[in-house]
Amino acid sequence: MMAAVTAAREGASVTVYEHRSEAGRKLLMTGNGKCNLTNRRMDARYYYSGCAEGEHIIQSVLAEFDETQTLAFFHEIGLLTYERDGYVYPQSEQAVTVRDVLFRECLLSGVLFHFDTDIYSLLNYEKKTGTFAIGNQKYDRLILACGGKSERQTGSDGSGYELAKRFGHRIGTPLPGLVPLYTGESGWELLTGVRAKARICLFVEGTMVKESCGELQFTAQGISGIPVFELSRIAVHSIYEGKRVEAEICFLNGRDQEAVQSLADRMLVRESVMTGGQLQNAGLSLKQKLTGLVNDKILDFILQKTGGEGLAEQVTRFLFSCRIAITGYGKLDHAQVTSGGILLDEVSAQLESRLCRGLFFAGEMLDVDGICGGYNLQWAWSSGYAAGRAAAGEYFSSPLREKSFRNGD
Repeated sequence: MMAAVTAAREGASVTVYEHRSEAGRKLLMTGNGKCNLTNRRMDARYYYSGCAEGEHIIQSVLAEFDETQTLAFFHEIGLLTYERDGYVYPQSEQAVTVRDVLFRECLLSGVLFHFDTDIYSLLNYEKKTGTFAIGNQKYDRLILACGGKSERQTGSDGSGYELAKRFGHRIGTPLPGLVPLYTGESGWELLTGVRAKARICLFVEGTMVKESCGELQFTAQGISGIPVFELSRIAVHSIYEGKRVEAEICFLNGRDQEAVQSLADRMLVRESVMTGGQLQNAGLSLKQKLTGLVNDKILDFILQKTGGEGLAEQVTRFLFSCRIAITGYGKLDHAQVTSGGILLDEVSAQLESRLCRGLFFAGEMLDVDGICGGYNLQWAWSSGYAAGRAAAGEYFSSPLREKSFRNGD
């Protein structure tokens, strides 16, 4: 939709062929339904790509249509927003509002929509004239913005990759991005349902590669939450490549380890109670002695990890540095974003195919994925703008294009 609006504003006649019965269905799922549409702390370093050309192209695309221009655009088309710690949301706190104002702007810009249309069997490329035919309709430019393979129920079923392959493009293996990580650690089920602020460090083949802090969410299978999502891209690719992956969790991030150990030591030796003028053993269990340090379920898990020995040094060591093996990750169908896609060394800075003139790409189809916090949606806006502007602008100004038509190349 962003590509369509941009191209239409540049004067092009634009038609959108939509796989599903409505436009922007995947947008409705973003930000837990609130749509974190961008972030004020925007930078190319928050994005990943699998090729050397990636960083340059990402920087170029973001610079052409950055977060400030994005917010100006949405304000222009009637969307009120608010900001919280750099994260930007619609005032309505409804993703559907963002989708609806964008769709409305498409209609007001003269964009024509065809819904429930699978172009896979309809699309043909006429190499002699350099035109794209969809059924009986012919077009001078084609922008593929078909999504990746995440959230398949929204229409992102990977069919766009198959269309790109028709034009000779290679696809970086689509893997899940922004997903939970799984472990096979014994006793992990004790942590089910726990939410805790912590620091998590990711280790690949024994080397620490990235860390993140925030609220972790624990399930019977593993760990989730924004800090985990921010590490998941590296973890998933490393596991896919057969590398050993571990996570180290600090349950008491920001606390002084010696001070906590001193407190634990003191609580472990407090065993007596004054009753009837005499000291008697209070009969406290090990867990009762250490209760107060962390969530009870975390304490259960740590005591199991230490074998119930109860030594303060062992307990505090695990609370500050609990190392677990990461052996799996969430499925691609339920990932928030696809990691992988059309390799960036096969497209220009304007996101035009280097293999087929007049073919452009935008959004999640490309081998670009960002961290949590509005970064993947900003890539959608920026890449849509870049592809739409380049496709329409080149149509009206390129002498090379006119020459190719005259010569029948």
